[in-house]
Amino acid sequence: MGSRTFVDFWIRPPDVTIAKEMCKRASELGYSALVVEAPKSMLDELKGIAKEYGLELYSKAVISAKTRSDVLKMVTKLRHSYDAIAVHCLTRDAALVALRDGRVDTVVFRANGFMTIDKHMLSVTRNSIELTLIDAISDRVALQKMRGIVRLIDAKGLSVIFSSCASNPVEQRGPFETSCIINAFGLNFERSLDAISTVPLNILLRNRAKLSGEIVQEGVWLVKG
Repeated sequence: MGSRTFVDFWIRPPDVTIAKEMCKRASELGYSALVVEAPKSMLDELKGIAKEYGLELYSKAVISAKTRSDVLKMVTKLRHSYDAIAVHCLTRDAALVALRDGRVDTVVFRANGFMTIDKHMLSVTRNSIELTLIDAISDRVALQKMRGIVRLIDAKGLSVIFSSCASNPVEQRGPFETSCIINAFGLNFERSLDAISTVPLNILLRNRAKLSGEIVQEGVWLVKG
């Protein structure tokens, strides 16, 4: 797997104690970065812990949306406070907005939400589609739907991210095991590795640069003298 930087783009620890265990586990598995959905107070406490394990920690807000308005209001509110913004779509209408809003990083298709994608949706897609390992290994119906989604993504050459969505160390898996699962869905091996390395890392680096003011606008970087 070469010198890739592996990213788990979504973990959901319920408290600091479990979060610390998950950081340790992620480091042992070979990850270099973790994207955490957690309260701000917990994120602040975790930064030092993550560094102890050689991990870069990023913050993530996950918006559950039923309507167009849900997406637009919450993205406007949260965009400048988190390293990554994901929209977990509960309806097709919400998905259509989230897939093309440039302030959204990923659109999450999960078993407990909206998990159908069609050609029209693919034609308006600008953002990465995020699928989760936890659904792949625990929900048989979701697993079948994921395969169909990945085939459509692959045929259109769209961007995909595969995150664990783990809430404890038992649900975490290593990069090789994770990439093999999405490879089995139909992506070639290189793109399967990209889904847990290059694609999420590029999003995080770009967003950090925006939050720090290094990117003035899309494609325009501030040169520091």
